[in-house]
Amino acid sequence: MKPIRAFVADDEPLAREWLRTLLSEEPGVALVGEARDGREAIAKLAETRPDLLFLDVQMPEVDGFEVLRALDPETLPVVIFVTAYDAHAVKAFEVHALDYLLKPFERDRFRVAMERAREQCAPRGGGAATRRLVELLESLAVKTGALDRVAVKANGVIKLVRLKDVDFIEATGRYVTLHAGKEHHLVRETMNELEAKLNPAVFARVHRSAIVNLDRVKELKTESHGEVTIVLQDGRTLRWSRSYRERLEALLGSGG
Repeated sequence: MKPIRAFVADDEPLAREWLRTLLSEEPGVALVGEARDGREAIAKLAETRPDLLFLDVQMPEVDGFEVLRALDPETLPVVIFVTAYDAHAVKAFEVHALDYLLKPFERDRFRVAMERAREQCAPRGGGAATRRLVELLESLAVKTGALDRVAVKANGVIKLVRLKDVDFIEATGRYVTLHAGKEHHLVRETMNELEAKLNPAVFARVHRSAIVNLDRVKELKTESHGEVTIVLQDGRTLRWSRSYRERLEALLGSGG
């Protein structure tokens, strides 16, 4: 029987050391990697693709939920969340029947979590565990508002792009391109898929193939033929399609 491949992501050295100790006592479990923060976790998880992930929720800059959102939903590992007391997070885990370890946790509680994880790592249980995890992320997205970072993979490197740094988003075939200053990032999502995750108070669809960051709009120019051009802070321009004009006028408070 193949060993369960485990990974630990936690920004606290003592927490990582305690989990290493406990995992070393578990038969049929191999620790394949660990990460000290969310960014490192995203990169290493894409490489190691473990069966089981011990994931700290409260990590600086990129938290545990953002790590999971950056991973491929088709290859999500079984997750045991590791957290200090957070009533909202714990309630979310319980609602979706996902396991968690409340810091500080003892050896006995860890072993209970491991028994549950072994069942989920089995072929029969993996699919259900993944569905529950995806449901959790979707419910948190609704509660916490819109997406604020997008994971972009290029040349084997994963970069997290902050959406507040994006000037506009452009359709590129079946994908989209994020334009952020002089940088361009290709994202493997359609315009409709990404638009559904964006904050509608900040990002507005102005054309079938373009979404603009309203904070980057400098001015609107009405052309002689009645068309409207959006001028961004850096001077770049976008066409304002008639079919999207009513929504954008309301967002910008424009009368014409």
